[in-house]
Parts: sequence; C-alpha cells; structure tokens
Amino acid sequence: MNENFDVTQLALLGEASDCLQGVAIFVWDDDRNYVAVNQAACEIVGRSRDEILQMKVGDLSENRASPLFEEVQRRGVHRGTLTAPTGEIEFVTCATRIAGIPYMVSVCWRPS
Repeated sequence: MNENFDVTQLALLGEASDCLQGVAIFVWDDDRNYVAVNQAACEIVGRSRDEILQMKVGDLSENRASPLFEEVQRRGVHRGTLTAPTGEIEFVTCATRIAGIPYMVSVCWRPS
C-alpha cells in the first residue's frame, strides 16, 4: 500500500473519531495509561482531555476490579459495563496496533 494513502487514512480516521457524537473512544497502552481520547470520551465521562490523559484505565470507573486487560490479552476482546461519574457506560475493548505499536482501544456508549 502507498505510504501517502496510509497517512491519509490515519488522518481521516482520527478526524472522524473526534467528531463522533455519543460514541467515546479511548486508546491506552500496556501500562494502562490513556494515550488518546476523542471529544465524545470527554463528554461521556465529564472530564477534559488533559485530565483523562493523566489517568490510567480504571481511574474513571467506580468498579475498578474489572478483569478487562487480562481478558483482552486472553480472548482478544472484552465487552462490559462501567459506572462513570456521569452514569452507566457500555464498552467494547480490543487490542490494536497504531504505527506498529500495540495499544488497546475501548469504544464506549450510553446504554439505550
């Protein structure tokens, strides 16, 4: 694939994810540090991007004991519900690679 095409695709995906309404995206590393979030993520948990990027996975939830990381490592995906300060949130988490580096991505939404 053409390198310019790959860069364009990444830019388009980044912009599209930041404009999603009601669908939060959190990207985090093996140390459970948040490394990227979209605007909907900030809104759904009631925190600024800067605040979230200083946190670790679990800091935003009242039910921190979730086996999320271990299950994603074992099964490749984890689906669950967490209790954030703004209410219940459903999520799906899976492993991915960005620029060749392994990350986890969590996609979250409010239950209907």
